Amino acid sequence: MFVQWDHENNAILTGPQGLVGDGENWFRLVDGPEEENPSTQTVEYYFDETQQAVTWRVIGDPTPTYDQSRQWAYPSIDEQLDNLWHDINNGTLDKTGIFYTTLKVVKDQFQKP
Repeated sequence: MFVQWDHENNAILTGPQGLVGDGENWFRLVDGPEEENPSTQTVEYYFDETQQAVTWRVIGDPTPTYDQSRQWAYPSIDEQLDNLWHDINNGTLDKTGIFYTTLKVVKDQFQKP
């Protein structure tokens, strides 16, 4: 893949595309590292003088945020609703039911900062 690079603004003007286009400053696009957490990281393109190519680096902390950690730990909404239905059906819609105890584990593990 090739991109047209603007050296003055350090930015890609055109591309990526399979072939070199018309005009000047067309360079090979070299793969850089992958983002681990797009919510907390961004990609920054730059011109690598050594390779005479455009590549990228990832900037930011890949560590999940509090909100992400807690959200990912909860069961799916489908599963939560199913647990709620079973607790109602079994007469355990209290602190002993599976709906409450499942969510309590997550709340205890990821307490609000």
